[in-house]
Amino acid sequence: MLRKIVFVGLALGSMLAHAAVDEVALKAMEQPTPATVQGVGNATSFVTNITGAAEWNRPFADGTCCSGLGPVRYTVQVFTLSANDTCDINSVQDGFDGYIFIYQNAFDPLNQTANFVAGDDDGNGGIGTSDIMGLPLQANTNYFFVSTAFENGEEGEMTNTITCPTATVSLSSTAGIAQAVPANNPWTLALLAAMAALAGAFALVKRHR
Repeated sequence: MLRKIVFVGLALGSMLAHAAVDEVALKAMEQPTPATVQGVGNATSFVTNITGAAEWNRPFADGTCCSGLGPVRYTVQVFTLSANDTCDINSVQDGFDGYIFIYQNAFDPLNQTANFVAGDDDGNGGIGTSDIMGLPLQANTNYFFVSTAFENGEEGEMTNTITCPTATVSLSSTAGIAQAVPANNPWTLALLAAMAALAGAFALVKRHR
């Protein structure tokens, strides 16, 4: 009986060891991917800054969930294409280790695997760059470019570029995107306290009517 318990314990330990993903070690195994867009193409760039932004527990580059290195800061940019095309998605981070993701139709930071299309940690330029090469995209479809960090504490400015051979890329408003609340945000805490005070005052007035 004791031998059986020890065996089960060892088996569970082995399963847990395999379940824990060493993302730092995986960085050394990433292979550069050549660009698919020949020539300049139609390149659309935008700059975003994730410093002090909302936080989420990001997935891995393959869309499975979730990394144990978070929560991490993130921003979202919606874009569409004028025609079906295969595009290169690139990012350059200003002095920190970033990560990028593409979602289709909708993005929910609390449901990280839903509508996932692609993701990348380190690009051809190494740490501080991210590349998703040769990504097939559809016309007149909302795509969500998520700019985020590799691990907690990493934040800063990111310059992102979407390059397509023929299609024109249009950037649109991020209004209506579900946003996670930044952890320990003083404004959030103050708002919650004010709402609680108003609710208490309303209940007191109602009781004395």
